[in-house]
This record gives sequence, structure tokens and C-alpha cells, in this order.
Amino acid sequence: MTSTSPATASASGFVPLSRLLQTVSPEGLDAARQRVAELDRQTLLNKFSEAFMRHKRLAAFVMSEELTARGIPPCFRHSHLSATNYTINQKFDLLVFDLRWLRRMYLEHKRQIRYKRCKLMFTGRDREFHSEVEYAFYNGTRAAWKIVKTLRLTEKQQLDCFWLHSAPIAKRIQGVKDARDRIFGVLQDDLRAARRTKSFTEEDAKATLFRRHRLWLCRGYTNGSPVAIMEKYAQLTGTAITPQIVSRQLVIVDEVLRKARSNNDEKKG
Repeated sequence: MTSTSPATASASGFVPLSRLLQTVSPEGLDAARQRVAELDRQTLLNKFSEAFMRHKRLAAFVMSEELTARGIPPCFRHSHLSATNYTINQKFDLLVFDLRWLRRMYLEHKRQIRYKRCKLMFTGRDREFHSEVEYAFYNGTRAAWKIVKTLRLTEKQQLDCFWLHSAPIAKRIQGVKDARDRIFGVLQDDLRAARRTKSFTEEDAKATLFRRHRLWLCRGYTNGSPVAIMEKYAQLTGTAITPQIVSRQLVIVDEVLRKARSNNDEKKG
């Protein structure tokens, strides 16, 4: 390892997180962690997203660590309406958040990494971790797919991440994001036509709509198996669901989408 990482230069306004963390005492960080740990799930997600978008980097980092501890992957921490024109510091922080998740959830992946210094991003102490991430980032000039390739990340691992994507995974996720509002609208239109009864109220219809849409979304972030979707749904919502419910609901979703496509084709014809 070189004595000075090229990523530690201040070109383009880049400031590594490690430099910011050095300005806070261990006691101050512990106090912040304790405050964050007391937040409920949705409040934590909202505050994290706000801190990240408002460039409150230390706050976002502490909340990201808590989100990781609670099993909420980076891919589900941002509103789908969030801006995508991130600053160099935001891009670096997104990389850090992804890697902090991977090193906690996939520690055994270190065996798949060929280069000793890259393994430190999974096994090193905090100082070593930050040093290697800064080097990998290379002042923002190293593309995400190159880091993915070097770390030999699997499809599943990439789908957990927000920034660390190969070109095919990035294209796949973008397709899900582009379609999500349209799919929501189709599912909503279908449920509007469903009869309301004492056993299927307006609130039931609303809950069904969100559950079906979230299951459709989770399928896009998995290999499509009911068990994988079930696990992703729990990460997204904090609510447990069975593989049987997953399969049953997605059969309905696919039929609704099929009918919508058929109707659109007829109108075009």
C-alpha cells in the first residue's frame, strides 16, 4: 500500500469520510449512535435520506451503520424520487455504505477476493477499511463496475447495493425504477374496480395495493424465487411474509399486468 492514497487529494472538493470522523470524539460518536438506535424504522429511513441529500455526511454515516445493523440494505434506503446527479462526496459515501453492508452481511466473501488490500475492505479495522475504500474510489475516477469486478461481487450482492453495480445490474435496476410508477398505476386501477365489502374495505384495498407493488418491486431485486422475494420483502418493509403468499400474490400481479398489456394492444390496434 502506498503511503498516500490518490483518493485523499482534495481535487474536485473531495473529502474522505475518515477525515470527518477524525473531527468527532469516540464519546461523541457513541452518543450519536445511541440516539439513532432509539429511532423507529421509518423515522430512521426518513432522517437518513434527508441527511444524505442535505450533505450531512457524519449523520448519514451513523444512520447508515444503524440501518445495516437492522438488516436494511442500501438499495432500499433512498426514495425512488431521489436525485441521481450526486456530488463526488455523495458518490464516495454511497460506496462506503455499500461496502459497510457487504462486509457485515457477506464476511465469507473475503475468500473470493484475490488481492490482499481489497480484502481489507471486508476484514480490516476501520482505519484500514477507510484507507482502502479511498484508494479504490481513486478520487472518483474509478467506475463502480471496475470495483465490482475487482471484488468479484455476485449478482445477489450487487442487488443489495445502491452504487456498486456492473453494467447489466445497473441496467436491470434502472428498468425496475423506470417501470415502478407505471406498475403502481396499473395495480391501482385494477383494485379500484374491486368491490368493497365488510371483509374487503377501502383500507384493505390500499394495503393490498402496496403489498402487491412491493412484491413486484422485490422480485426485480432477486432471482425471482419466492423465498428470495420473501426475504427482500422483509428487508424493504420490516414485515414477514410467507413464500406461499408471495407466489399467490405475484400470480395475481402478473395476470393484472397481462390484462393491461392486452387492453393496450387492443386500443393500439
